[in-house]
Amino acid sequence: MTTEENPDRHGPMIEFYRRHRISPVRQDIRDLGAHFQRRAALYRHLGILPAFLAGRSVLEVGPGSGHNALFTASLAPARYLLVEPNPTAVEHLRELFAGYPELPAAVEIAPVLLADFATAERFDFVFCEGMLVGMSRPAEHLRLLAGLAKPGGVVVATCSDAISIFPETLRRLLAQLAIDPDMPLERQLETLEPIFAPHAGTLSGMTRSAADWIVDNLINPALANALFSIPEAVAALEGECVFYGSSPRFVTDWRWHKSLHGEARAQNREALSQYWQSVHNLMDYRRTFPPRPEADNRRLAALCAQGWRQMSDFEIDRDRGRLESIRETLAGVAAQAGDFSREIAAAVEECRGFLGMPRPDWQALARSRDLGPLFGRGQQYVSFSRSGGLGD
Repeated sequence: MTTEENPDRHGPMIEFYRRHRISPVRQDIRDLGAHFQRRAALYRHLGILPAFLAGRSVLEVGPGSGHNALFTASLAPARYLLVEPNPTAVEHLRELFAGYPELPAAVEIAPVLLADFATAERFDFVFCEGMLVGMSRPAEHLRLLAGLAKPGGVVVATCSDAISIFPETLRRLLAQLAIDPDMPLERQLETLEPIFAPHAGTLSGMTRSAADWIVDNLINPALANALFSIPEAVAALEGECVFYGSSPRFVTDWRWHKSLHGEARAQNREALSQYWQSVHNLMDYRRTFPPRPEADNRRLAALCAQGWRQMSDFEIDRDRGRLESIRETLAGVAAQAGDFSREIAAAVEECRGFLGMPRPDWQALARSRDLGPLFGRGQQYVSFSRSGGLGD
């Protein structure tokens, strides 16, 4: 059987996109200046000044619609290679770049899976956004990405953990109660858009359409089983890469630079320590809370992960008998969250109320003032420095 015939090799996310011939990651870039400013801000969070890419070699895996790649191309890398396995996305990429012939970088597209991308070339920058969480073996794919970076090069990937994605866990569970997964995709979207589009409308800085967001986050089956946290990413690259930066930024290092040599550097350990003190801040993008004890945040993470697994199990068997145990888990999450945020606790309790109804009031959910505006910092960007360069 060839790669083209074997859907398992695509991974669940790519298989979903290919089956429906979609690429639901398009962005509104009518204000191109604002779009480029957002991307420049992201790069700075990651420790990458935009000028760093000029004249360098850049590989991007899974660029999707290519709207973010426009900014990277504008920075005039000497080589810019896009690896995209979704045929619909490849069409979108070609159409998009055809409209910007003035971009200084020549863009090359390789329409293949990362696993089938064979090259002896190594790149100064390797980017992979929004893809690892949809892969069956994200740690393995992250190591493949890191192996394509030069010594001293930079690897950028995205992560999601059970805390950051928890508001979407609640919405996804409610969404799955509202639809039959055997319905055509268009019918599922017609059912969910009146309920959840008002939620998306509260999200400050939203550049995707509500329809694309609903398809990708509330319907796409790949998202029911995939989480890949920053600690998992750090562990996957231990010995090969060191933590460099993140968006949102959560690492503040007060250590004297002259003491940072040999084993004392411990960039990965320092990053993970601060991650566990700050991870509760990933639950609500509207607020920044004081640090919490690591033990408390680990308990919160365990409860959120339990809720995610229960939601995933419900999607598999559709057993409504699971809902009461899910409500018990949510009570634990609400109690933990209540220690630092009444707003989060109220949103979780509201979801518990909807789950306790024989027939949820979908119109009331669309108007929700608690769960409606609650969005986590669902996707975090992390940059790593590939070991082997000067100073390692």
